[in-house]
Amino acid sequence: MSSGEALSSCQVVTAGAIAKYIQSELANGLSELKKAPLLVGFLANKDPAARMYANWTAKTCEEKISGFKFSLREVEREELESHILDANKDDCVDGIIVYYPIFNSRQDQYLQQLTDVSKDVEGLSHRYIFNMYQNIRYLDDQKLQKSILPCTPLAIVKILEFLNVYNRILPYGNRLFGHTITIVNRSEVVGRPLAALLANDGACVYSVDVSNVQLYTRGEGIKRQRHEVVEKDDWTLADCVPLSDVVISGVPGDAFKFPTEMLRNGAVCINFSTEKVHGRTSALNVSWANFDLQNFGVEVKEKASIYVPAVGKVTIAILLRNLLVVSKFVAHKPKTARSKRELAKREPLVHENNKLVLFLRGTSCSSLIQTLLSDFHSLKRPDCIRFTKKNEIHPFEDASSLEFFSQKNDASLLLFGSHSKKRSHCLTWIRFFGGHVLDMLEVYVVKDTARSLSQFRNEKCKVGVKPLLSFSGTQFESPVANQYTLAKSLFTDFFRGGEAQNVDVEGLQLLLSFSAGEDEDGVPARIYMRSWKIVTRRSGQKLPRIELEEMGPRIDFVLGRTREAEPSIWKEAMKKGKGIEAKPKKNVETDLVGDKIGRIHLGKQDLSELQTRKIKGLKRNRDVISEDREVGTSTITDQAGEEGKRQKTA
Repeated sequence: MSSGEALSSCQVVTAGAIAKYIQSELANGLSELKKAPLLVGFLANKDPAARMYANWTAKTCEEKISGFKFSLREVEREELESHILDANKDDCVDGIIVYYPIFNSRQDQYLQQLTDVSKDVEGLSHRYIFNMYQNIRYLDDQKLQKSILPCTPLAIVKILEFLNVYNRILPYGNRLFGHTITIVNRSEVVGRPLAALLANDGACVYSVDVSNVQLYTRGEGIKRQRHEVVEKDDWTLADCVPLSDVVISGVPGDAFKFPTEMLRNGAVCINFSTEKVHGRTSALNVSWANFDLQNFGVEVKEKASIYVPAVGKVTIAILLRNLLVVSKFVAHKPKTARSKRELAKREPLVHENNKLVLFLRGTSCSSLIQTLLSDFHSLKRPDCIRFTKKNEIHPFEDASSLEFFSQKNDASLLLFGSHSKKRSHCLTWIRFFGGHVLDMLEVYVVKDTARSLSQFRNEKCKVGVKPLLSFSGTQFESPVANQYTLAKSLFTDFFRGGEAQNVDVEGLQLLLSFSAGEDEDGVPARIYMRSWKIVTRRSGQKLPRIELEEMGPRIDFVLGRTREAEPSIWKEAMKKGKGIEAKPKKNVETDLVGDKIGRIHLGKQDLSELQTRKIKGLKRNRDVISEDREVGTSTITDQAGEEGKRQKTA
């Protein structure tokens, strides 16, 4: 193969192209904030790399993304501590970054912990570092505030996502399962955190440095919650590189050049060591005199399928992304007593309130779907809100707008109606957890058989009635999760209403029936929904006669797309608060009839050691003893007299 063909087989992806993708996301996120976030950078050294990092951050805020503010403050290193503390107290400052190294000693670690957690955009605080290694991705139980990750490791993760190395079909947190990655660097700044992040996402990661090789995994079948580290004795770079489909290198200095002959064909290669230019002055007036080139040589393009020569611009984009995350959290912090009370109402409760349902329509919505949305709204009142304006929302493509509606209205259920040529008369049932989409089900209404509430000329049930739910069909009882079990779960959550402590027979007025047959010739069975009003009639006896009158709506559903909940999030959503279940009483059981049965545990009894003399219950009182003595004396006297008579007679 010629050199030209070899070079053409490798796709070189620049950091600028990946950064543009992240910058577009940042522009959308800025629209939710009322003011531009301010990032303050402290420069207290003469390091040209730190100077360039600061200048590129300023340039990105000024030219690439309008909406961020950046202030570079050059201070003496002896005064840096007081400046950081002042910035922590300044409400105008949203994020703080310090360009290290400062002292090149443990004092730098002390300075890293000075930055307030709510303003640390580098992810260097102890709390963030702990969460990263323990695979804890949020700071709160409600999963509203993300834990900040270090910029360069997260930038490399985003690059791998951009290159589709992450498998989006797999659940979130397991999307690197099946990939083997080698990282030639184990610094505490980039190498070790990056190995932990990739291993926590399911990859098999070899971390290589001068001393040895370490293996980072989540165990066999990624069954562990967090990664574990195993020392690979006698292993070298030559042992792990041929096994890896992704190789990441970042060794500073010109003494190390990656041996490209070890690479497997088609590997993805990423270089994050500083790309330096000899004897030139950059456009940012930074003089470069003693800087090396990349770890990978030009020959890497002969074996790699994708090569990323630098990550600097992506790192800056991630820095601004972290700034946006902390700014959003601070913006939502309560500042008044009223806002604190409102947020307190939305906190998790031991006994939750009735679930609120939102009704939305898309930009294109048929008259049939609008009518059915109105009918479902009538059945769900008063625990619902209906929005009539058009919304340009595609639930399965981008759920951010739906999550906005959920968080804004503190709603956990949503029914979205739309209509298009490809998906006609479509209803999407959406369930939320913590303000984020948990799962979704898309169904299509069969127009020919659909009937609305108004088409049934009879009396309707009262508002706020808790319905009886009936599911008929083996599809709903499948032990393996499928579309029908998801539909049953969503329909039950949607229609069941609040918890009822007592049941009044007069309140049983509505029956909702869902039935499904068996699949025929590979075509999924339809779900038939029928609504019945329960009517009581006089029967001439003590018990009334029960009759069912169909009141609508009558709908036949054809199942469409689904989005199942991720196992970890579903497990979190199914947790029950403490105090809901009654504490079991020891040695007390209840049988099928409802009678309580107690169990008493006794030790082995030895009757030979049983004491009877000292037991008060066995002692006789004095009156009984005196009577016994009198009776005993008279008996003896009588017996003596009889014996004397017998002797005289003889």
